[in-house]
Amino acid sequence: MPASSVLGVSARKTRAQWEYHSRFLASGARLRFRAHSAHGRPWTSGMEQVYRAHRRDPRIGYAVKNLATGRYLAEFQADKLFVGGSMPKPAVAAVLLEKRRGNLTREEFQHVVYACDQSINASWFQLLARITPEDERNFEWKYHLPDVAIINNWQSPRFYAEFYERCVNYRLDYGNELLLEAMRRDQYGLGRWVMPASITYIGGKTGNYGEWDHESLFFYHRGTPYAIVLYTRGNFAPGNQLGCMMGGLFRDYCA
Repeated sequence: MPASSVLGVSARKTRAQWEYHSRFLASGARLRFRAHSAHGRPWTSGMEQVYRAHRRDPRIGYAVKNLATGRYLAEFQADKLFVGGSMPKPAVAAVLLEKRRGNLTREEFQHVVYACDQSINASWFQLLARITPEDERNFEWKYHLPDVAIINNWQSPRFYAEFYERCVNYRLDYGNELLLEAMRRDQYGLGRWVMPASITYIGGKTGNYGEWDHESLFFYHRGTPYAIVLYTRGNFAPGNQLGCMMGGLFRDYCA
């Protein structure tokens, strides 16, 4: 059982913020971009049509979760495994932070930032070189996460919804605040463009490789934390389909 589980959310957050300042910032590593809000683009009838047409498309899987109650609001092929592209980068960083008990070098901390904000592959490879399959298994077991292949890059929508729940509720013992702040500075993704501009706390990760295209977000809406995770294959998203799906799932289950 994680040591953080015996503490309340406020106490866990306070501890994570202390660690963020005394380890990450003290190392000399820095975040590079500002955290940005959702953009609030108008939701059009065309976007709605794309969402309605594809919400049961066999090429996709998704999960929408209320992170306060732990309840899944929507699931479709949520346990199906997909090649993650760049999706596992924050989880790889979390495995390394757990292995080192939060004590990384300045260079390693900076690789965590680079892997999350601009999804830099060279930094991902540096993090991967420092962890083992045993580290991954220990991480998943400790935090009661689905057994997926983080290192070998096969994940499910449910895995990332659960991972975001651990992060947003400050249940990770090491690096929690850094991971949240780095993911809030993610420079890619279409989902936050169609979320209401009133959503100011929002972050996530995207992934694409060959036929695989994915998007995921965690955010607070009207004081409640949510996660929306969407994985796709079969060249599902040559246009704005990812944004339409994320916006539609938000409107159906979170708004």
